[in-house]
Amino acid sequence: MTRPSFDVVARPWITARVRTDLAPEQVAELPVRCRPGEGVALGLAEVLTWAHLLEHVDCPDPASESALLRVLIALTARVTGLDVAEGWDDTRWDVLEAGRLDPARVTAYLGRHADRFDLFDGRRPWLQEPRLAEECTGSSGTGRLMMTRPSGRNHVWWPLEKGRLGGPVPTEDAVLGLLTWLFSGPAGTAANRRRSDGKNSHYTVAGPIRALVSWFPAGRSLAETLVLGVPSPDTWPTNPGRDEAPWEAEELPDPRLPAAPAGPVSLLTARASHALLLKPDADGGHVTDTWVTWAWENELPEADDPYVIRRDEGGPVRANSARVAWRDLDALLLKTVPGKTPRHRPAALASIARLPRETAAGLRLRAYGLHQERRDPETAWFTAVTPPVLGFLEELDEDGAAAVSVARSRAEGVAAGLAKALRAAWQGFTGDTKVCPWVDSALPVYWSQAEAEFWKAVVPDGAGERPQPGFQKVSTRVFDAVTEAAALTPRGMQAVEQARAAMLKPPRGPRKKSAALSDGGQRPG
Repeated sequence: MTRPSFDVVARPWITARVRTDLAPEQVAELPVRCRPGEGVALGLAEVLTWAHLLEHVDCPDPASESALLRVLIALTARVTGLDVAEGWDDTRWDVLEAGRLDPARVTAYLGRHADRFDLFDGRRPWLQEPRLAEECTGSSGTGRLMMTRPSGRNHVWWPLEKGRLGGPVPTEDAVLGLLTWLFSGPAGTAANRRRSDGKNSHYTVAGPIRALVSWFPAGRSLAETLVLGVPSPDTWPTNPGRDEAPWEAEELPDPRLPAAPAGPVSLLTARASHALLLKPDADGGHVTDTWVTWAWENELPEADDPYVIRRDEGGPVRANSARVAWRDLDALLLKTVPGKTPRHRPAALASIARLPRETAAGLRLRAYGLHQERRDPETAWFTAVTPPVLGFLEELDEDGAAAVSVARSRAEGVAAGLAKALRAAWQGFTGDTKVCPWVDSALPVYWSQAEAEFWKAVVPDGAGERPQPGFQKVSTRVFDAVTEAAALTPRGMQAVEQARAAMLKPPRGPRKKSAALSDGGQRPG
């Protein structure tokens, strides 16, 4: 009987958008099934070979897309030579000038590891642990694999599927579910797996990017995005050992000995804290069951992900769906944002400053936020794309970076004043000093509307000027809208007007000393 197979190199499972700005000769390169501006399903070989014709990958959720980008960037490092430190900047510039990945090198690399990219291979299934079927006391079902399906602790409006396993999952979706688990799976209980001491354990720790927000430089094409996403050698981990992706290793990993990353490829692909195994149906078109459990008996060595904002305390910046992305922009453009807890920009952005400024000025940032608990609950996943801002990196445009920082700080100050005024108005209107629902409804609206003012203050106009942002106008408009109903009552009108007047009152400067004191005189007795 033929064993089911799903070759992720050749089988289409990645949806990508074709660029709309292609030159006629580039349009002629497109396969028959591809049209500018449309999405198309591709395998790994096609994604890498045609990356210069593609705008970006288009996964169904930010968690799988953020994970897929890391895998694609690791593959890009291998096929371009950007996994070698010597002459790294020159190599990167040569690839950027070529505008595409070398198809011969893509074919050679994928062919060299051809037996490692089959999702259902009996000995080395891609990114999976084949020993789980024997080492686990039971399976996990397909509902456990797909985090967007009901399983375990979920929202009450998600009905649980009937049956222990859940329904079959199309293999194209299951690959993305696999990636999501490996990079951002939750901590907690999973399938029981036998340890080296003969005992069973079902406890897992969270995936390496769970609950975090990741930032990637975004170019004009997917090829540029992948090349620019490779972290530079000065940020690579320097631990001993081989810098290998899981599909490159000769042997299966020893669960007792989690290895520290030894370079960019292992950093991006070999940091999973979970182990999975997928069970296919007869023809490999669907996954009918899964095993999901822990990958290591001991803790993984620490390593800094190159796409997250690091803090001196508290770990990387966590994702918050209520926080608009541009509020962190100064932490991306400045090397370090000082404060009570200093923030440091993602390591992957360090080398962008070594590009010509006119090149960096055309680059955007793409954010993937995974608002989650370390354990099961998923709150929200979100994405954001900035205008071209990387020309404002501190090393390239010190004034531009300062303008970003000042504008962001002003927006935060106005937001704090709005919240204070709303609490005062609510207290005067209701007498309640503990809860103010107005703040929860007003601040998301303020931050959404303040974004346009922020970009006005950051991006110079045609005359090279940066106008003052109208954050206070936005704040006043939001305040009036939220308190409108209360202001129709006599009690509410007084409370609202007093709070509004206090919000608009210019801040007091420091009191001047008397002339006598400033001249060293003494206060009269």
